[in-house]
Amino acid sequence: MRREGRSVWRRASGARNAWPALAAAALLSCASAPPPAPVEPESTLAQFNARRLDAVPDLPPAAAGWDRAQWLAAALQLNPQLAEGRAEVVAIAAAERTAAQIPNPNMELFAEYLKSAATSPAWLYGVSLEFLLRRPGERDRLRQQAALQSALARSQLTDAIWGVRAALRSALLESVAAQEEGELLAQLVSDREALLASDRVRVKLGELARAQLLADELELVRAQQRAAQARSRGVDARARLAAVVGVPAAALEGVPVHWDDWSAIGALSAAAPEQFRHEALIGRPQIVGALREYDLAESRLRGEVAKRWPQLRVTPVYSWGGEGVRDDPLDPIDSESALGVSFELPIFNQHQGEIGEALGRRTAAGEHLKAVQAQIYEQIDRAELAWPTAQRAWSDSARLAVLADEQRQAQERALAAGASDRSDVLIARIAGAEAHLALLEAAYAAQLAFGALEDAYRRPLEGAESRLTAMGGPRT
Repeated sequence: MRREGRSVWRRASGARNAWPALAAAALLSCASAPPPAPVEPESTLAQFNARRLDAVPDLPPAAAGWDRAQWLAAALQLNPQLAEGRAEVVAIAAAERTAAQIPNPNMELFAEYLKSAATSPAWLYGVSLEFLLRRPGERDRLRQQAALQSALARSQLTDAIWGVRAALRSALLESVAAQEEGELLAQLVSDREALLASDRVRVKLGELARAQLLADELELVRAQQRAAQARSRGVDARARLAAVVGVPAAALEGVPVHWDDWSAIGALSAAAPEQFRHEALIGRPQIVGALREYDLAESRLRGEVAKRWPQLRVTPVYSWGGEGVRDDPLDPIDSESALGVSFELPIFNQHQGEIGEALGRRTAAGEHLKAVQAQIYEQIDRAELAWPTAQRAWSDSARLAVLADEQRQAQERALAAGASDRSDVLIARIAGAEAHLALLEAAYAAQLAFGALEDAYRRPLEGAESRLTAMGGPRT
């Protein structure tokens, strides 16, 4: 019996010595980790300061003058907020791999001290593994939820891309409008100065009352203030443009900003407004995001309902030892195996609270979808009503500008024929400049209204940007 006990002990010792090796291998698999990637503010600041537009691949030199599609292509590559959004999409998409994983078992090592009057004391060694048996469909639900989270993140990124496009269009519009306004105001200031000088001569000759000089001086100061304001708006617009693209303002030095046909409001139109309206009301990124939120709430509700069924945990146990007793003190301890099963007993609750919460969140998600759709409906209605009004205002201003030009030309011909004087010509030129400034303001307002229409439809309605639609641009 003693020799047999020692033989059993040796066999048990061999099995016992295998478990530390297994545990060591498990610990070594946990030791690997991604290398550290520290972020230093000074380094990232230096990198941002070094950004230049000429470093953007697949684009011509910025000094040659970009169109709006090229500005947008640069912003899609350089904008920091979009880079953050893409990284967030990648991070959330990683959860799909996590959801597909099979849960690892839990290992427990234990030792028992056995003592009996019949034999010498002995230790009993053991190991147990706990395996989680998921409920039917649990893994599929987790994978579906992870996929919905990824789809929600992508819809948010799509909306952020359009937000960058809208901000870029606004900055470009403000920049070119301020530039043209500044040119017109510079001519207006020059004409005002010439009129003031002419009226001073006429006052000295007694042909004009001195009060007219005060009015001329006041109008000159106003024109100078308007010119200064136009320059200030132009500087701010270029700074906004740089921020939207994702470069420092210094990177735009020497870079021209063009939008040659921006004031050609007559060429703008929405080709298929009913189709655009319908597509926006069912397919804008906010609608897609709200749908994914509802699907996610539905999936979580199904998961809470599934918790009414037990989730089993299976625990196989193996133990070994020697020189001790268990039932019969005359027999040495060899080894023993056991199998345990554990699960929740739904005695105090049946998860009705969690199910009710999930049901409430699903209802709220459905109402959120309706609210988002109603907001988009309002935005489209307002944009569609404002655009024709802005068009008519621009047309009226264009007719007034034509009349002002005809009046100026008539005065110039009269001056050449000796039937007028220079003051009348200057007054006509000033009136023409004011009419063209009003036309410029009307064109700017019409472009804002047209941009609001594009924002409502979430699609470019004209220009080179529409080519980016097929290349994964702002449109969803």
